[in-house]
Amino acid sequence: MIPPNKKLFNEEIDIRRWLIAMTWEGALATVFITMTSGAFLTGLALYLGASDFIIGLMAAIPYLMQTFQIPAAFLIDRTGKRKEITVWNSVVARQLWWLIPPLMFLSGQWRLAALIGIILVSNLTIMIATPGWMSWIADLVPDKIRGRYFGYRSAAVAFSTITATIGGGLLLDHFHAINKENFGFALIIAIGALFALAAVILLNRVPDRTTRRVGLNWGHIIRPLKEPKFRHLMRIFIAWNLAIGVAAPFFAAHMLTNLKMSFTLISLYSALGAIVAIILNRPWGRLIDKFGCKPIATICALGISIIPLIWWIPREGHLGILWFEAVYSGALWAGLNLAAFNIPIANSPRGERTTYLAMFSVLSGLAFFASSLIGGLLAENWSHLHWHWGQQIVVNYHLLFALSSLLRFLAALLFFTFRVPKEPGLPVVLQFMGDSVLKWFSMARDIFPHLLKSEPKSHRPEKNNGAY
Repeated sequence: MIPPNKKLFNEEIDIRRWLIAMTWEGALATVFITMTSGAFLTGLALYLGASDFIIGLMAAIPYLMQTFQIPAAFLIDRTGKRKEITVWNSVVARQLWWLIPPLMFLSGQWRLAALIGIILVSNLTIMIATPGWMSWIADLVPDKIRGRYFGYRSAAVAFSTITATIGGGLLLDHFHAINKENFGFALIIAIGALFALAAVILLNRVPDRTTRRVGLNWGHIIRPLKEPKFRHLMRIFIAWNLAIGVAAPFFAAHMLTNLKMSFTLISLYSALGAIVAIILNRPWGRLIDKFGCKPIATICALGISIIPLIWWIPREGHLGILWFEAVYSGALWAGLNLAAFNIPIANSPRGERTTYLAMFSVLSGLAFFASSLIGGLLAENWSHLHWHWGQQIVVNYHLLFALSSLLRFLAALLFFTFRVPKEPGLPVVLQFMGDSVLKWFSMARDIFPHLLKSEPKSHRPEKNNGAY
């Protein structure tokens, strides 16, 4: 018979090994996500002749497909095959992109329609996999280290994002320079699909803990809507996604079409934000473990609300402000993403987590879908607008950025209305963060005194017991 303490020790070793595997899975899958989204996907769509409305539609599709998380939750509960459903749908979703490289060597407007079709099917199947994956990893991670673990995992994902973003940007610019952009897009998508295959092989090696089957019915599906606290949380994130979605699809398009940034420059901008996320993910995780998700989400959301206004400043050839914006947004989005990932998990019952998380994703995703479509229509209708404001030429995207900033601020205020038992006040959290920053600067001053500018001797105060 195995002693209880040794059995517990062995279980902790197993959990640690599985969490490491899930971290690597996230890092590998991120290469695929990076290569098939963001500026790379926008660039591919523009290469195939996409309009502003199509750009908005492509950004909206993943969020419409989140509605399939509800039947996926039913399927997982009825069959009890959470792992199989998650793994096989992940395979289909990401290996389907192998159809794209051959298309890059053909001609015709139909290629854009084919790309949209692949995006539809890929996102449909990955959304079927998502509720199983989220509840799987939520059951795997011990509650006491959830913030720290996801901070660590997010840092690994951010590092992977940096590598994939810079590598993909360099490849695309190289093939653009030799007038073979189709080769570049085909290559980065093939690379992404290979990394996705490695990720799902690793995921398949992680065991699924046995979960209690609830026996889902319509009552279970709508239960999250009847639970007042969770319903209020969903309202907050619906408002937030409405605010984000109206402009989110067009930052990359603005960089490519108006700011005339190369893929390499866009990659360096993205990498800087990811580096900041790597540095701050673990501190944000510790803050979440100490104070909870709500105050961190509130602070970050308020700060994020002004980011779109910063995009009124840069213009072609004058991009310096974007490096500050990359640091600023990277820091705040790292905190918000970590809090937003954990807050629905923390506020959903373990036995019904799959259903709660699916409903949360569906409703917040539909909000982003509607907002992105509206943003695409507005961008299309305002495409003729061009006027000078000082040295800046204001275009349709600037108006969307201003609208998004206002909506973000209003949505951020809603975080104050979400109540958590024994929650610390926002001033307490801000004071702790301020003290931590001052402590860090004090340590840096002691470690690197030569970096501080010395005062002239004639103005230097007399020493008193070793202190100035």
